[in-house]
Amino acid sequence: MKEFERFEKALRLIERYESYLFRRALGIALIVCGVIFPITAFTVLNAQSIAKILNIGVEVFLTFVPGVILLIGLVIIIYSFTSAHVITSRMRKDSFWKAFPHMIVIFLVWFLSFFLTNYVPDPFSVVSSLWAGGVASLITYLIMRREQGNWNYPELLIVSVICIVSSLPLVVFVERQIVETIIFLIFGVSFISGGFYSIINASKVLD
Repeated sequence: MKEFERFEKALRLIERYESYLFRRALGIALIVCGVIFPITAFTVLNAQSIAKILNIGVEVFLTFVPGVILLIGLVIIIYSFTSAHVITSRMRKDSFWKAFPHMIVIFLVWFLSFFLTNYVPDPFSVVSSLWAGGVASLITYLIMRREQGNWNYPELLIVSVICIVSSLPLVVFVERQIVETIIFLIFGVSFISGGFYSIINASKVLD
C-alpha cells in the first residue's frame, strides 16, 4: 500500500512539473508573439519607406522580410517548448491523439478570426485585428478548459480582455495612422502581459 501511495505521489509530482514546463514555455511563446506580430505588421505597412532606406525593391522586401521575421518567431517558440521537453513529455501517443482534434480546432479559430477581419466594415475594420486576437484567445481558453479541467490558463484571458476592452475607445478616433500605431502597442502589451503572467506563476503549480 505504501509503495502504491509513493508511486501515486511521484506521478502527481511529474504532472505538476510538466505543467510548470508547459506554462513557462507558453509564457515565452506569448511574449514572442507580442514582439513578432507588431513588428511584422509594422514592416508590412511601412514597406515602401523601409525598402527605400535599405535600398531594395518593395516587392523583394515584402517577399522575404516579413516571412523571415515570422520564421524567427516560430523557431523561438518551437525551441522554447522542445527545450523544456514539453512536447515529448505531454504529447505521449494516447494523449496526443486525444488532444489532436482540439489542436486543429484552435488553429482554425485563430485562422478564421484573422481571416474574417478582411470583411469587417469601416469604421470597425481598423480595430478588427484586436477583436480577432481577443476572441481567438478567449475561445482557446474555453476549449483548453473544457478539454481538460486542469488546463486553466488565465494568461489567455488577460490577452483577450486587454485586446477587446482597449479596442473600444479606438473606434471613435479619426486619424487612422495614429490608431494603427496604438493597435501595435496594445497587441504587443496584451501578449507580453499574458506571457509574463504565465512565467511568473509557472512555479506556483509546483506547490
